[in-house]
Amino acid sequence: MPSDDREQIELQVIQDVLDTVEARLRERERCGWRLTVPRSRIYATVLLAVIASARDTHRLPATLDRAAVLDDILDGAEPNTPGNAGHLVEDAIGNHMTPAN
Repeated sequence: MPSDDREQIELQVIQDVLDTVEARLRERERCGWRLTVPRSRIYATVLLAVIASARDTHRLPATLDRAAVLDDILDGAEPNTPGNAGHLVEDAIGNHMTPAN
């Protein structure tokens, strides 16, 4: 795979993950919740988990699209598996939200 293609794939993975996190954040905010940390902290937490998962695959190249946790994040299934402490996105968000009222 040419380098440019790999970069485009990784950019798309990052965009898809960020879009998924943003959608879940907005959903929670519509229900009256607010973040207690900057949004960037939630994004960084989830992206770090994707990077770690990609590294753990031990397949070369260890690109983001090979992250085992990726399908779970994007599909919303997120089963409780080793390296995926429960529901990754929901935990990252839920641990840093409080009712707005």
